[in-house]
Amino acid sequence: MKNIDKRAVRLWIKRILIYLIGLYCMAIGVVFSAKSALGVSPVGSLANVLYQIGLSEQLPSYVNLGNCTTAVYCLYILVEALILRREFKPRMLLQLVASFLFGQLVNVATAMMSFLPAPPNYAVQMLYLLCSVPMVAVGVMLYLSPNILPTPGEGMSLAISSKTGLSLGSSKTVFDCSLVLISAITSLIYFHGLVGVREGTVICALLVGFVMRQMQKVWQQPLLRFVERESRVERAVTAATGGYMLDATGKPKIIIAIGREFGSGGYEIGKLLAEKLGITFYDKQLNVMAAEQSGLDLSKIEELEKHMEREIVYDFKAAAYDMVGDGLSPEEQLFVAQTSVIRQIAAGDESCVIMGRCADYVLYNDPNCFRIFVHAVPVARIDRTVAKYGLSREEAEREMRNTDLSRSQHYKHFTGRDYGKQEYYHLGVDSSQLGTENSVELIMDAIRMWCDVRGTYPLSTLKKE
Repeated sequence: MKNIDKRAVRLWIKRILIYLIGLYCMAIGVVFSAKSALGVSPVGSLANVLYQIGLSEQLPSYVNLGNCTTAVYCLYILVEALILRREFKPRMLLQLVASFLFGQLVNVATAMMSFLPAPPNYAVQMLYLLCSVPMVAVGVMLYLSPNILPTPGEGMSLAISSKTGLSLGSSKTVFDCSLVLISAITSLIYFHGLVGVREGTVICALLVGFVMRQMQKVWQQPLLRFVERESRVERAVTAATGGYMLDATGKPKIIIAIGREFGSGGYEIGKLLAEKLGITFYDKQLNVMAAEQSGLDLSKIEELEKHMEREIVYDFKAAAYDMVGDGLSPEEQLFVAQTSVIRQIAAGDESCVIMGRCADYVLYNDPNCFRIFVHAVPVARIDRTVAKYGLSREEAEREMRNTDLSRSQHYKHFTGRDYGKQEYYHLGVDSSQLGTENSVELIMDAIRMWCDVRGTYPLSTLKKE
């Protein structure tokens, strides 16, 4: 028991340390951008304008950037409570702790960086601003990793999303734009010009997210391992699929998981393969089963699948959704439900083909799962899309590019893997070279050889003559 307690204490020390380092890095970034006089990020713009007003009025020293930040963050929480009303939960008040802590860290950073001179020209101003971007980006990445307390900006975005029905990404945009507008109006009224909110605000809004995403590609997984944190999605998947074991029946069967590039003909290949093998083909019916599993409307699921987010805002969503409900965004609820459905199917005794939905990852350790990725050269994919959907070549190329990007980002977020990377599949098929019929024959031949190695033939159509 004592060893378990000591381990828990060490774990929480690590998590709190990473959380505080993250907040402090963000604070340094805020001070850098404030010293640039070009503006700070949208969420801090109102606090910066109020701080500049305090400086011009020569108010007492306690009216500093950190305390203004805390005050404005508390205002966000009040507005959040007014928006949510009865849906505002007592635990959301913990955002007050994060607000006070971050404000004081801004004060500490201000004192530590007091040696920096005021920028003498625009070039140095821009240098200060650009120094702030990676500091804020690494700070956000660090403070989100332990999943302790979010700052009120994420809570406000979620409140807007909850009441308007907008996606969280759109709600964050609305919130940020509203803050910039309010800050600009306040500055114009007092200073008769833009002070504390300028072009730097826009630059921060554009660059911080981009820089953070690049950092996450390298450091996100090591960070999660260091703080020994299982993601909310992993916890939810474990809970949802705990009763379903891989290969639960012990009977010989085959589950063919197919991933594909848009326009490669993977759907047609999967459907024809299922017909030739005489097994079930799972595609859209998985959505119906997932709707029953998750409680999401079928129309909502189809909309989520059609419009997967192209910008990675999931980590901001994580912080916000952890404050309310079951802590899962709609996209995450869908992934959990689809994973549960796929594992239920795998636990049965039927052979089948499963299209997409990260099935190759979900069933990666299932000995009965044969994993395929269908690809094709871009020209062939465009030709197929034009013929199938009646689009112009420009429209087909744009649809191909956008859909591939959405799928790869969705897959990367939920699996940590690169979409279509050959090492994760038993077989890669170039349908532009083989066509649908020959691709199916190639797959059946490969599965026969796979069965030869395993010594089991779950389907009569796979047995040698």
